[in-house]
Amino acid sequence: MSGRELGVRLIASLVLLAVSTLCLTVGIVQRTVFEEPETIEQAIQMDTSAPATIISGSALVAYPGRQTVTVSGGVTGRVPSESGEGFVRKESSSVFVAYGSTVDVMAWLEPGRHTKLSYDLATDSLQVLPRSGEAYLPDPRGSDLWFAEYSGEGEVSFSLAGTEDITVLVMSDGQLPAPQTITLSWPGPNEAPWILALIVLGVLFLAAGLGSAVAAWAHWRRDQGPKRRRPKIASQPFRPKPRRPQPRQPPRPSSIKPRGRRSASFIALPLAGGLVLGLGACATEVAPIEEVVLEAAPAVQAPNPAVTEFQFSTIMSRVAAQIRAADGELSDSLLVPRVANPTLSARRVSYIVTRADSQSSSLLAIPAGPVRLVVPQQTTGWPRSVFGVIQDEQDLESPSLGVIIRQEDPRSNYKLTYAVVLNPQVQLPDLPSANVGAPKLNPDSKLIRLAPSELLAHYADVVNNGEESPFSEEFALAIDALYGQIGPDALALRQESFGQNVRIEWNTTVTDREVVAFSSVDGGAIVLGTLQQTERVEPVQSGAAVNSGIGIRALTSLSQSTEGFDVDSHVQILWYVPPVGSEEGIRVLGYTYSLIASREVVNE
Repeated sequence: MSGRELGVRLIASLVLLAVSTLCLTVGIVQRTVFEEPETIEQAIQMDTSAPATIISGSALVAYPGRQTVTVSGGVTGRVPSESGEGFVRKESSSVFVAYGSTVDVMAWLEPGRHTKLSYDLATDSLQVLPRSGEAYLPDPRGSDLWFAEYSGEGEVSFSLAGTEDITVLVMSDGQLPAPQTITLSWPGPNEAPWILALIVLGVLFLAAGLGSAVAAWAHWRRDQGPKRRRPKIASQPFRPKPRRPQPRQPPRPSSIKPRGRRSASFIALPLAGGLVLGLGACATEVAPIEEVVLEAAPAVQAPNPAVTEFQFSTIMSRVAAQIRAADGELSDSLLVPRVANPTLSARRVSYIVTRADSQSSSLLAIPAGPVRLVVPQQTTGWPRSVFGVIQDEQDLESPSLGVIIRQEDPRSNYKLTYAVVLNPQVQLPDLPSANVGAPKLNPDSKLIRLAPSELLAHYADVVNNGEESPFSEEFALAIDALYGQIGPDALALRQESFGQNVRIEWNTTVTDREVVAFSSVDGGAIVLGTLQQTERVEPVQSGAAVNSGIGIRALTSLSQSTEGFDVDSHVQILWYVPPVGSEEGIRVLGYTYSLIASREVVNE
């Protein structure tokens, strides 16, 4: 190796080592000295007497990433005495925190006094905005409106992925002031990828520089070693040979260099590429060119679904637990907090019959899950309803239930109104997902082929008159199991079973129970309503008596009657109404038949 070639290699090694030092220094310093903190915190210490504090969605999304909310309790205040006369001073360290949709949280708060925390971009801090209203609020624990709730003593901390349409509610118990210390934190900004690139390139340049220096040193040592002399050989007398004409050599291309220059080029090329990569990694980021963004017209936001799928599962767990407690004690009063008509009246009668004869219990089990389907109402107001399909987790062979839960106002809990046993192998129409929800149709809505209120009247007429009814063509009676049990053919079979000594009459009418209808994806609807079927059983011959069954005996306290009995039963029915223009008949998807009342016939 010539001295010039050795010098080129050494210079290349020094340059690579210099670039490596620069990249490693910038990368390590940026990673340690100038590294951003792991979390970003916004803390506030308030001095307010309001019973509630809300953290707005703008404060939650002030920085990117999941939010961690930490609330510290320990407050004192004057609260009404238990006797209702005057006030007493009370101290508490209890903390309650919940979050839900902003619409729901604000509806629950109204018209209570509260403090709002929002984010002020100009000062990069939380801003306190007091709101006037009533001095006290109800206990927020257990409300069906919350997505999640947390309670504790002294301090509560949790994380969430909040958005602008979510609000966090902070309270003590509704009477004492809300906890005064609130801290919001977010994860720090992620490490910039160019820092890691600098460190990696620095290591690569370091390896290349050291490798080049070691190779140059090895070549130098080899060239400086001892050289062996060759022995001289006696030369032969010189005899000139005749010269042959040699072809003229073409000129050497300019790209072919002598040995020394070729070696230098092989070193210079990777060096230049390394310098380009290294300088590119060390360069500062160029600010993006600002783009002109045209503001689009604000989109009309559809009403929010009443509940999420997780909320519905939580609510049904609470409803099922309350019903199990009521069933265990056969207590009507335990049903009231979570059950409403028409299911409430049917279950009350079942309790009466069960108390009279425990062996004849006909209580319909209301399982908590698993939840197969949720269709919440699209709404921002109250009352609101949700349709769902659930099945008994302990008995997957049991039929599924179609249920309706209803909430009257923001501070009330959802109550079970409908519980319909679905037909075996039933095929439900395509319904909107739980994230979207479905609009609830008015009873007189003309958006479907048959208005929900008219549907009940038409079906009652078909049940009473059979195929002679002018509405019989509207329904798929050939596959209607309910029609086969309460229609004219079923009445004829029942009359035949009693013989000629007893006369039986049936009459089906529309009740005043709420009719619930939700739109389906195809433009049709599912409709839930309640019909009442009254059966009169009376003897034909004078002086003859009619014996009563267990249910009639429990309700009338009569074992037989010479006048006969009137028995009222409610039928909760779930229909599918196809869209306008469809030739498909209206189908019964499920039903629940329940005894409601019984009395002795009064002849005038």
